[in-house]
Amino acid sequence: MDNEKLLDVKNLTISFHTYVGEVAAVRNVDFYLKKSEVLAIVGESGSGKSVSIQAILGLTPIPPGEIKSGKILFKHKDLLKFDEKEMSKICGSQISMIFQDPMTSLNPTMKAGNQIREVLHQHTDIGRRESRERAIELMTLVGIPEPEVRINQYPHELSGGM
Repeated sequence: MDNEKLLDVKNLTISFHTYVGEVAAVRNVDFYLKKSEVLAIVGESGSGKSVSIQAILGLTPIPPGEIKSGKILFKHKDLLKFDEKEMSKICGSQISMIFQDPMTSLNPTMKAGNQIREVLHQHTDIGRRESRERAIELMTLVGIPEPEVRINQYPHELSGGM
């Protein structure tokens, strides 16, 4: 099972319809991820990294976005065929994205820790104290220094490098 593909993106093509016409944001992208692997998608600004991941998470704004072709298989099921309710069950609990810039990725009106805890409450039955401990643990796992302090900070108080 460890050798099986957990996530398999095949021939993904995404375009956006703009006032000047159709713009291809992602063309024929292929990649896969096996269990326990880490995947880093690297590229120049505007190369389609975020657009590709947003498609995996079901966050492509349609319109103006359009997934022209491809499959996004997660545990052998095509996420492109999932409805919003099915996607909400797996996003945050089984699939998530770590954004690079907390200023543009987190809600500026909520403390960072509360935003993590909100996802935990949505996908588990844990209580307030346990969700706080788990949020600190998750911040530690991704290398955020002083997670006990950071959990009570707003996004503008965090730096990209932390």
